[in-house]
Amino acid sequence: MARAMRQTGDRPGRRSPPYSLVLMVLLMLSAALLVLLAVGVVSLPFRNGIGRGENWWTRMLSWKPRGFIYQNSLHHTISMSWLSITTTMVITLWVISLLRVLLASSPCIPSSPAFLSAGSSATKKRRNALLVVAHPDDESMFFAPTLLYLASEGHNVHVLCLSTGNADGKGNIRKEEFYRACAILKVPLQQVQILDHPKLHDGFDKPWDIQLLAKIVKEEIRMRAIDLVITFDNYGVSGHPNHRDVHRGICVFLCDNSGSNVEAWELASTSIFRKYTGPVDIWLSIFFSHSYPGSRIYCLLNKCPSRSYLAMAEHSSQWVWMNSITKFDVERFDGTGNFGL
Repeated sequence: MARAMRQTGDRPGRRSPPYSLVLMVLLMLSAALLVLLAVGVVSLPFRNGIGRGENWWTRMLSWKPRGFIYQNSLHHTISMSWLSITTTMVITLWVISLLRVLLASSPCIPSSPAFLSAGSSATKKRRNALLVVAHPDDESMFFAPTLLYLASEGHNVHVLCLSTGNADGKGNIRKEEFYRACAILKVPLQQVQILDHPKLHDGFDKPWDIQLLAKIVKEEIRMRAIDLVITFDNYGVSGHPNHRDVHRGICVFLCDNSGSNVEAWELASTSIFRKYTGPVDIWLSIFFSHSYPGSRIYCLLNKCPSRSYLAMAEHSSQWVWMNSITKFDVERFDGTGNFGL
């Protein structure tokens, strides 16, 4: 498969939050904090004698709570000046990375992705894309940028959810949440399908029939003339067994139908470290998207994340926490277990 996807938009009948205003306030606060830290560092009496010595900045930055932390936690091993410098550098990197994500000239790195082309990178056509997920909320939590990017490019998007997510007895509720979220993500309701199959029950301890999955996917592809399939990779992003079974089922389909014109791409799972570095991970994604030959990995940036937030908010029955991600990676696979890395 390949790497990347994005988000956009507004919720019908509900006013969208002023995201640009919030971003501006955050940037102003970051700038103010950087100035404060810089002035404070200059005024600190460094151990080697550098600095302007005691003044009101030094006294302000040397108040008792900070002194307590310094005396009892750092045990005189780390100068507060270096702590301030490190903090300043981390905040600066975070802000620069966020600006790199939001101000990118193209939502795709590299630009003109091969998976939206017909035959060659120069020829673009309207694709019939099918996203295959395991549970309601997968489409919003993991694939919202993918759906919105495809929709913004004018492609015909379908979503197939293989269960109602009834592990906690909330299948009917989650089903309605799924339909509302797909509407926010610009997928026409007539192109959204959710199954309630007796052999496809949601659960960590409920393995799914791989051959059955391959059969269901094959029928869906035939009925809707699908030529582009998107799903999980072998790890399934979160490691959920149902996610991984969906991947294996599509691999079986691809192996059994190797002569078909169906292209398959997977969402590339990343380490927990990368998941929680926020926008800083953009530099690793850019590196990987350029380092692999054959245009097999792409990074699609999220230019307008409001729609994904709103879509995820529809899944209130599952909304324990939400990790805000500005970028998703996907990589191409051929159904044989050899993933394009």
